[in-house]
This record gives sequence, structure tokens and C-alpha cells, in this order.
Amino acid sequence: MTTSEHLVAELEAAQALPASWRDAFLAVPREQFIPARIWVSDGDRDVPLDYHSHPDRWRAAVYGNTTLVTQFDDGATVWPAVGWRATSSASDPDVVAEMLDCLEVCGGQRVLELGTGTGYSTALLAYLVGAAGVTTVEIDPLVAAAAKAALEANGYPVTTVVGDAAAGYPANAPYDRVIATVAASLGAVPHQWFAQTRPGGVIVTPVRTDYVGSGALVRFTVHPEGTATGHPVSKVGFMPLRTQRTPYADLPPIDVADQDDNTEVSQTATPPWLVAMTVDVRWAISTRIAPCRWGHRPPTATRPQHQLWFTDNATGSWAVARYDCSGGPYQIRQHGPRHLWDEIHDAYRWWCDRGEPPLTQWRLRISSDQQTTSLAAAH
Repeated sequence: MTTSEHLVAELEAAQALPASWRDAFLAVPREQFIPARIWVSDGDRDVPLDYHSHPDRWRAAVYGNTTLVTQFDDGATVWPAVGWRATSSASDPDVVAEMLDCLEVCGGQRVLELGTGTGYSTALLAYLVGAAGVTTVEIDPLVAAAAKAALEANGYPVTTVVGDAAAGYPANAPYDRVIATVAASLGAVPHQWFAQTRPGGVIVTPVRTDYVGSGALVRFTVHPEGTATGHPVSKVGFMPLRTQRTPYADLPPIDVADQDDNTEVSQTATPPWLVAMTVDVRWAISTRIAPCRWGHRPPTATRPQHQLWFTDNATGSWAVARYDCSGGPYQIRQHGPRHLWDEIHDAYRWWCDRGEPPLTQWRLRISSDQQTTSLAAAH
């Protein structure tokens, strides 16, 4: 029988479970917070899985170190169909453990969780802190109701609020600790979170951009003068706050660059994939340019080259870099008021000139009227 003990053993074998959270992971059964019908990863796609049809597979997934999707498209996609956008999930347990460890909680503290989801992380917090000290906010009423029922059934009657996580929950403030299981945009981390946290308090949240795609787990400390400073701890991937989503957009048609008479054609000696290859470089570029997205199309039988696309729907600008194994120079095509490749390439060179600093070397500062990022001095 797959149980919490199996999950704990897997996490400990990977050195991914802090000792201070071991008892909580043993005591809180993940299966009590996971719907009978979920979606699990099967390579590069999500597939439906039903407890009643495949109980052994379901339990193996629940007690494995993996993300379980519990909702697509804000509930508009009905299981077993697979939607476009995952909008609620149970995160990888090792990521949950890392975030909880960064939070540094202890009994008697007041904790605000932003993004209840299934309620599993909420229960872990309540086990260590005490249910009376935990407030959790979930924007989706159906998701919140299911989590609240599971929490109460398992003996964790926390305060569950239906609302926008970006607003926090001022009624129970001030908090000693705040943890977000949704990603805030770089430069737009909600100031309400900091206003509702005691001086000396800690906020742990994913921070993302469209160009980064995934993002950084950032640990902030709140200061008495109303500011906060933070630094990335690791690379994580979380869904964005619903109020900070950018519209979903497909890449331009494959042949649009060839058909557009206004395309500007140039060449570069820089291998194009280097500007998007790692979170480190994508984060650095995001701090230097206005928002844009990127995407990759692999070669096909009729199109032997890779295509690396950059798009900005707000201005209608795009760029495409084409490359194969034959080496440079590489063709670049650009269109629109923004010269996206030029912007991205300049930011990439800026990063290289500073020694290619990793994500963890960045520092974030937040005040009531400004959010900035900067590089810390290398040690």
C-alpha cells in the first residue's frame, strides 16, 4: 500500500525533506486532499486518471513526488478532457517542502497562505503552526469549498477565504509569515502582502515573467520602514495570479516571416538558443527589456531548421531566429515597432559582460511606490 511513509522515504532519499517537516509529511495524508479525478504527466502531455478505475495508479501518483493537475481552464474543461491551461494543482511535494522550509514557521505564528488549491499545503502548515493561526485565500469558489471540506474532515479548521490572493486578507493581519502558491509578476508583487506582514516577517513567493516562463522562488524580509528586500532561492514553476495573467497566444504561423514584406532581415553570430536556454539568462533578460514571450519550433521533415520565436502582442512585434547544426551566422527576421531580437541580444550581452550571474545573485527591493531588481556583488 502506497502511503505517506513512501512519500517521505522518497523525499528523504533525494535529500528534499527538511527534518523539521518530517512529522508533518508523515501525519498529513496527501490522498485526503486529492480529487478522485485528476490529470498526471505522461512524458510531455497530461493524461486523465480516475481513482475508481485505477486505484493503484492513482495512489502511486498521489504519493509520488509529482505535480497533479486538478483543474484546467478555471473549470471550463471537464475531466477527462485535457484543457489548454492548468489552473489548479497539487504541487510537487519536494517543492512544497522547500517552500515551507524557506518560510521558517513555528508554533503560535500567524500565517497567510495565498492560493489554497487542494488544501494539502495548508494542512501541513496547520499541523506545525496550529489551525487557529492559519488563514488561506483561494479565488475559485469550488476549489475553496473542496479544500475547506477536506481540511475540516482531517482536523484542520483553518480560516478559508474565497477571494483574490493579490489582495491578501487584511481582517486577520498582521501576519508573521506569508506564503504564496501562485506566482506574482516581476515588478508587480502585490504590496498588500507586505502591508499585512509584521516588520521582521517573511514572505515566500514565486516570481515570474512571460519571458522567464517558470520563475524564481523568492524569500522576502519585511522591514519596519515599510519596505521589503528579497533574493531568489531556487527555480520553480507556478501558475500566475489570475489577475496577472497575460492572454494566451499561439506563435505566429510558420511562414509569416517569409510572407511579410515589412520584415527586417539580418544575421547574428550569436547562437540564438543561448538567449533562452536557461532560467538564469531568461531572468536577466527579463530585468532589462519590456515584456515579451518566446517559443521554439523543432525541425520537421519539410522544415529542416529550428525556429526560435519572440512575440509582443501589445505592439504586434515579433522576431524569429532560424538555425541548424551547420553553425552561424544565423538568420534573424524582425517586424514591428519593437526590434525584439536586438533588445534581447543587447540584454544577453549585458548579462555575459557581468560574468553570467546565476538567478540566486539577484536582489529585489519593494516599497509602496517602487519595485526594483539589482545584482548583488559576487563572492
